[in-house]
Amino acid sequence: MLPNEINYYLILLFLLIIIPLISRERQIVFLLVSSYILYIVSNSYLVFSLVFVTVLTFYCGRLIYDKNNRKLYLVLALLGCLGQLSFFKYSGFLALQGVSIFTFLALGLSYFTFMALSYVFDIYRGKLRPTNSLIEYALFVSFFPVITSGPILRAVDFLNQIKSRIVITSKDLQLGLTLITIGLILKLLIADNLAPFVDAIFSDPTKFGSQAIILGTLAFGIQLYFDFAGYSDIAIGTAMILGFKFSMNFNNPYFAMNPSDFWRRWNISLSTFLRDYLYIPLGGNRKGTLRTYLNLIVTMVLCGLWHGATWNFLIWGGYHGCLLCLHRLLPIPNRRIFLIIIMLLTQYFVFLGWLIFRVNNLDNLIYCLRMFLVPTGLNFFYFIIGLLAVSIFILSRDKIANNDWVCFIGSMKPIYWFIYMVIAINVIYWSWPVRVTKFIYAGF
Repeated sequence: MLPNEINYYLILLFLLIIIPLISRERQIVFLLVSSYILYIVSNSYLVFSLVFVTVLTFYCGRLIYDKNNRKLYLVLALLGCLGQLSFFKYSGFLALQGVSIFTFLALGLSYFTFMALSYVFDIYRGKLRPTNSLIEYALFVSFFPVITSGPILRAVDFLNQIKSRIVITSKDLQLGLTLITIGLILKLLIADNLAPFVDAIFSDPTKFGSQAIILGTLAFGIQLYFDFAGYSDIAIGTAMILGFKFSMNFNNPYFAMNPSDFWRRWNISLSTFLRDYLYIPLGGNRKGTLRTYLNLIVTMVLCGLWHGATWNFLIWGGYHGCLLCLHRLLPIPNRRIFLIIIMLLTQYFVFLGWLIFRVNNLDNLIYCLRMFLVPTGLNFFYFIIGLLAVSIFILSRDKIANNDWVCFIGSMKPIYWFIYMVIAINVIYWSWPVRVTKFIYAGF
């Protein structure tokens, strides 16, 4: 059950009524049962995948902490979790040239697998003591707002917050509802209304010329961002209402000044996970320049494969690894004009990457790249519009990027916030598209 469905909010309302009335221990059990019910409604028997990962990493974590055969139990957790992930997600990759033979995939499998692995890794590295409560740990792995599309939580952040009784406050309720309404507006008003245009182009891109391919790529980059950022806002807002505080998952990524800055702003929970549990253990930038570049490319290739078992994701990951290497290799003069040029080039290459991300047929991808990189037949009108958009983008960057709009709206006086909510609910209701699409990252 996803947060663009009415039933999601009816269940959230039910939780808000019950949770303040029960003890801390019963709150944990109630949230766990609710999370599992929601998961079973969406996944049926594939809930056993969630149970397997939870039980395996819980007991491996305890055995790792006992200091005997630590590597053995770490390897066991890795083989079990990643083996299951590979079985469901990647088995058909080589056999069918990127088309998986499995049509069933546990919802949120990549997310709860990474969360569970971060738990055993942190225990192995001595940064976390294992919890003695299987129920609390099971709630961490299955927490319903984030299980489908993240953010990827860290056990230390979650488990510390359930050591005391969950208290729902008016401040958290106001901030949480603000995030949820913003997320729904991003998803329903922008992402879902762009989806038909994007799908029409990329269902058979060879029918279109450069102008349509470029516009479709720009539209997809916007659709993907607002779809994913919308989900993250709803998930974090839902958790906030229930008394949990998690970091934001996006920070104006299309205002990034360079490729490294982009990954500090885009899907922050995934990029920091890859940094902490893959890039740094591989050696990071401590093993010399050549090894640093290799580590960056390996990390990003695996990031691409995490998204799916098709060649375009593999290419997309390697492409971003190369961008990160080029950023390290090429010095940038600290002058405003050069910084502006690099910022615009960064977004150009990011959107070129989204074209690779979107088109999973290699023949179609080659055609689209040719239309994008060597455009022909462009309308002068669109060139002027693009130039105007770029000018507004440059002029407004600092003003937009440096303001916390969620905090500003969420901390308004009640009367002004109520007016905002009335406007937001009307925008959501009237912008609700005829065809509501699934969240894009729910498929990863």
